[in-house]
Amino acid sequence: MKTILLSMALSLSLLCDTTIRWYGDFDEALKASQSSRKPLFVVAVERGCSECRELFATTLMRKSVVAIVNSKTVPVIVTKESENYPIELLYTLSYPAIFLLSPDEVLLKGPITGAVEAALLEKELFNEL
Repeated sequence: MKTILLSMALSLSLLCDTTIRWYGDFDEALKASQSSRKPLFVVAVERGCSECRELFATTLMRKSVVAIVNSKTVPVIVTKESENYPIELLYTLSYPAIFLLSPDEVLLKGPITGAVEAALLEKELFNEL
C-alpha cells in the first residue's frame, strides 16, 4: 500500500513539473494573482481553433515555458464563448491570444496571437517578468 501511494505521489509531482497548472476561472486566478503578487498569464482560446490546439500541444508543453509560467505567473485559460473575464481589457479577434496582466488588472503585454514558438514567447513576454 505504501509503495502504491509513493508511486502515485511521485507521478503527480512529475506531472506538475511537466505541465502548466492552469486556472479555468478568471476570478479565481485573479484572486491568486493578487495574493501572490504574480502577474496573470492569460490565454484566450476559441472552440474548434486548430492554432489553439497547436499552441497547447507544442509551445505550452516545452519545459522552459512550463517552468517560467508555473514559477512566475498565475496561468488562466479563458474562452471566447464565456463572459467571465474582462472582455474589454482582453479584446482580440485572433485566437489563441496571450496576455500578461498585473495583479491590479493592468495590461502589461499582449496580445500575442497565434501558435507562437517558445523562443518568440520567451522574447516577447517572459522578458517582462
